[in-house]
Amino acid sequence: MAAELIRDFIASVDRDPDRVAVHDLTSGRSTSRGDVLTAAGRIARRLDAAVPEDGVVMLHGPSGAGYWAGLLAILGSGRRVLPIGIETTARDRASLHDAHRVDAIIETDMSVGWEDSPATIRIPAIDDENGLSANEVDLLDRGSRGSLLLRSSGTTGRPAVALRSAAALDRVSATLLEVLELDHDDVVLATLPMQHAYGIEHGVLAPMRSGASVRFRLGFDLAGGVDALANGVTVFPGVPVTLEAAARVGRPGSSLRLAYSAGSTLPVSVREAFAEAWGCPTGNLYGATELGTITYGIGGMDSAVEGVSVRVASVVDEDAGETPVVTSEGAGELVVKSDAMFAGYLTARGEQVDPGRRLEGHFRTGDLGRVRSDGRVDITGRAKIQFDVGGLKVNPAEVERVLAGHPAIREVAVIPLPLTETVTRVRAVVVADHPTDPESQSSIRRELGGLAARELAPHQRPRVIDFMDSLPRTLTGKLLRGRLIETVAGSTGV
Repeated sequence: MAAELIRDFIASVDRDPDRVAVHDLTSGRSTSRGDVLTAAGRIARRLDAAVPEDGVVMLHGPSGAGYWAGLLAILGSGRRVLPIGIETTARDRASLHDAHRVDAIIETDMSVGWEDSPATIRIPAIDDENGLSANEVDLLDRGSRGSLLLRSSGTTGRPAVALRSAAALDRVSATLLEVLELDHDDVVLATLPMQHAYGIEHGVLAPMRSGASVRFRLGFDLAGGVDALANGVTVFPGVPVTLEAAARVGRPGSSLRLAYSAGSTLPVSVREAFAEAWGCPTGNLYGATELGTITYGIGGMDSAVEGVSVRVASVVDEDAGETPVVTSEGAGELVVKSDAMFAGYLTARGEQVDPGRRLEGHFRTGDLGRVRSDGRVDITGRAKIQFDVGGLKVNPAEVERVLAGHPAIREVAVIPLPLTETVTRVRAVVVADHPTDPESQSSIRRELGGLAARELAPHQRPRVIDFMDSLPRTLTGKLLRGRLIETVAGSTGV
């Protein structure tokens, strides 16, 4: 029996094989649902010939129709998929490849493929062959055994890889169809990378299952993005910065029926401005790589979705031996149990799965919030140190490890740099080995910029680099990030 997601996709192809699955707004190329299924069947045949049934397959490349086909083939043939974007550094790609002992790589676009990859098996997601035999469709009937490895920025600690089962993917896609009222008539504008948790759930899984079409464009710019929204798009999953940009140039009378934001809470001012500019309601969605969608609501009335339990744990000094108390309502750290919950973190293939930090069967999100008696959930802050940049998570510890590799740096701390109410970038504060004059500081900034360009993804790279004589710390040496943020808040970093 195939997973429900794949079963419903095949049924949508049977109904209308020529309906567009993905239209790439940059290239202008459209790929039908029938062509996606054809490609998926051919990939599954090649996987069966060369990859063990419990194999791990890396899905590498830019998002789009090739991504859909590769994902269907890997999951449908009962294997484990590890999606990696082309913006991932060579070091990270190689590390993930080795840790999970990847058996094969599916390239969504051979023109930008991983040419120096260590893999002996590389398969193009889309080729020029035509036709699909019945037995190739049957090769996608093992979806219930498939699973997904998604990189997590480390909700409560170091970056990790979250293992999600086929049943969890079925659950999260079903939830999205219900709360978004998504169906085959919808056209979704997807602007986030499809290997990102938000991108894959809203740009692949939900449209794939519902029969909706996707118009894909990596990133949202004011001109192209607004034109796309105004040209037949009905649903727009965005982040605060994209909704803020679109609200500046509204197109009342468009087909847009729903826009919503995830990544961080949508400010009331942006929500109201977008609704006025486009004449459609705006929603807010809260989720996690480990849990899928947790809460959703229109107009700031966010509540837990079906199949999700949200509670709060008291914030205590656990280092001193205090134990958090979990309650059904009140304020504290949000803890969540979900039908779509991940199995746990998997550092390397064959190792034991780490379930992560949990309390009473609920996963600790690291977010602060309030659960009200009527079921409403308000997000008030973050207990964790990570922050959002354009809807993507930045874990300061990951960036700090890279920057600390510069020989002149003694200490480094990474903090958010808020530019507007919705736009945040990365700021690094460094302590050099020796006092530096302005010329030396400029040289170090250039060198750190080069280091970041080589070793970090674009959203992780510091926009501003400040110099200090020392970083604020406690008597036991813990960095006081809050005090550091207050200290540099008024400086320009130039």
